[in-house]
Formats: sequence, structure tokens, C-alpha cells
Amino acid sequence: GPIVEAAVAQVLKQVGENPTPKQILGLKICDPAMGSGAFLVEACRQLGSALSHAWHTHNERPILPLDEDEELHAQRQVAQRCLYGVDKNPMATDLAKLSLWLATLAKDHPFTFLDHSMRTGDSLVGLTRKQIAAFNWDEGDEQQSFLEAEIRRRVERVGQYRQRILAARDDAPYAQLKQELEGAEEPLQLLRQVGDTVVADFFSADKAKARENVRLVLRHLSELSIKDVTDLESFAEIEKALSKLHRGPKGIKPFHWELEFPEVFRVNERGERGGGFDVIVGNPPFLGGTRISEEFGMKYFAWLTENYAPAGHLCDLVAYFFRRGFTHLRGSGCLGFVATNTIAQGDTREGGLQPILASGGVIYSALRRLRWPGDAAVVVSRIHIGKGITIDEARLDGRKVKRISAFLLKGNVDESPKRLDD
Repeated sequence: GPIVEAAVAQVLKQVGENPTPKQILGLKICDPAMGSGAFLVEACRQLGSALSHAWHTHNERPILPLDEDEELHAQRQVAQRCLYGVDKNPMATDLAKLSLWLATLAKDHPFTFLDHSMRTGDSLVGLTRKQIAAFNWDEGDEQQSFLEAEIRRRVERVGQYRQRILAARDDAPYAQLKQELEGAEEPLQLLRQVGDTVVADFFSADKAKARENVRLVLRHLSELSIKDVTDLESFAEIEKALSKLHRGPKGIKPFHWELEFPEVFRVNERGERGGGFDVIVGNPPFLGGTRISEEFGMKYFAWLTENYAPAGHLCDLVAYFFRRGFTHLRGSGCLGFVATNTIAQGDTREGGLQPILASGGVIYSALRRLRWPGDAAVVVSRIHIGKGITIDEARLDGRKVKRISAFLLKGNVDESPKRLDD
């Protein structure tokens, strides 16, 4: 409750004093490690309440279906248009859908359609459209390819189908929305395949030179197979690389955010909407830096440290979720996460909060030591960060302070003091 509340309240404050129903339904909220969907259910409840209030404030209360009260009708609208979730476990994705279905169940209506927004994949492993067009995980590679126009054309087609899902009436048949999503999936398949192939390049070798050799070969094969779909030999080689990535002993399903949720990341002609989510909330997994390679393999560990620099070897997994979450916030967006209480220490701070604050993030609320409910004797921190927002004061353990540092202390010092040479 409090995690979602503090993030949603801050974003609504940025929108203005009396947001309209349209403004509220335009908000995008995501949990990048959603588990069974508890945070999304809470977000649905809180945003539904804000929507209901806005209907009355602006005298826009809709005619309600017979099997829905106002609260339920608002929550169903929010669930279909505003909520997004990702989890690497397909069972968790199904559980999250079930949780939201139960929360928005109306007697005579179909289930709220969620297949477009509750997705399975690894939130930390994926590429931008620009990286896919350059066929390179390296952000610095400016070389674009014949793929750039193809990506734009296909993403526009995907967006048209998804827009019809988002704008669908409350009583739209489930089968009709499923058909729209199938239409969106078809142009995405090729782009996903190219993105996954680039990731497969990275995971194919331990050393940069060997990876680069594989990348150039697979890039060439991808170009051949896209230009000539009958080129089965090239396609077979690509399939082999993808199979190794997806089905190996530590198989990975990359998640290319800008492809999967294009409406969240596009900017319209007037530049009004763009660049990401308004709110990102959740309880991402904690895992000490030394255990990441044990659990997921050295190549996965290398992906994290190379793609989320300056993260060091002892950086906890949760810091990477902070980094990914902050990247995917739009300007004036807010992030609220539960974190291990080591988030403000050593490599975890240097790979998480420190670079976030250095790139314009503001910690506007932090609770440093919170005993986690349940049997596990775990002490956690609760942290809220704004992107591109200005605040008069922050709250540290409930007390007003001018600024919260990356150490989760009052003050302006985010970096460890440098050692002086003898």
C-alpha cells in the first residue's frame, strides 16, 4: 500500500491539482518483477479511486453497467489501460493476471483483457530499438542498418493494433481483443528475433573479441535471412544461436521493452507522451553480487556489469532493477521499490542509487529499516525516487530533510571519499 501510494500521489501531484479522467487513464504504471501482481492490484485500487473522484470533479461520470458499481467500473478501466507487468516466470505472469481478474471481476462482463500488458521475459536483459537497428548491444554504436525503417514500420503496425485494445469498451468481447493482439504479434516476431539474436551474440562467448566475431557473422546471416526468407541455411544458424540462449541450462528470454510496450515509449506528433512509464513500483528480487554468477551464470553476470556500468562485482541484483526502472521512467515519473537494506552500501550503492542521482534522480522518500511482514526475519528499505521533478523537502524515516543522499543520509554527498596516494 504505502509504496504504491507515495509513488502515485507524487505523479498525480505533477499532473496538476484536479487531473481529468482522460489524464488519469493516460497514466502508465509498471511492476518489472511483478510476481503474483500484489503491487499492480494495489495500483489498480488507488488509481481507480482517483479516476472515480475525477469523474465527479469534472462532471464526467459515465453510465454504469448493471453488474458494476462505480468503483469496480473505474478499476476495470484502469486495469486495461494503465497497468503493465513483467516477470521472467510464466507462472507468475498467469498469477498476476488471475489476481487482477479477481480484483476486477464483474458478473456479466468478460475478464478484463490483460494479455497485452502482463508479459513474460527478463526485465534486465533486452535492447532498445536503436540497439536492435544497429545490431549491437553497445549503446555507443551509431551505425544504423536497413533495419531502422523496417523497425519503424512494424512498430507502427503493432501500435495500431494495441491502440484498439487500449481504447476498447468495457464490454468488448475477449475473443475480439485476443484477435487484435494476435495481429500485433505478427509484425513483432521478426523484431524480437533480431533483438534476441543480438543478445545471443553477447552470451555466445566470454571475451569481447570473440563476441564481436560472432556478432558480425550473425549480423550478416540476419541480413541475408530478412532479405531472402527462403535462405534456410542462414535461418538455421540463427535458430541454433537462439535455441542456445532460450533453452540452455540457464535459459534467458530477453525482454525488449520498446518493442513490447510501444505506446509507452512513443512520442506523439506534439511530443506530449513519451519516454516511459509514469510510475514504476514493486519488490524486485535481492541477490548478493557474488551469488548472481552462481545462480544465473558468468555470462549473465557479465551482461549486468557491462550494461549497467559502473556496477561492481558485489552489486546486489536489486540495484540493477533500480537502474532499469529509472531508465524506463518518463520525465516527472516516480519509482517506488522495496530494497535490501544494503542498497546504500558499497558496490550496491555505487551501481544503483549513486548513478541514478548523478543523472537527475531525486530520492524524495526513504524508510531505511523496515521489518518485512511474515516469517522471514528480513530488514528492508523502502525508497521512492522521482525523475526530473523538483521537491521542496524529502522525508527520511518520516523526518523532513532538504535532500537524501545515495547513502540514505541527510546531505549532498553521494560518493565515497577518494583514497589519497601515499
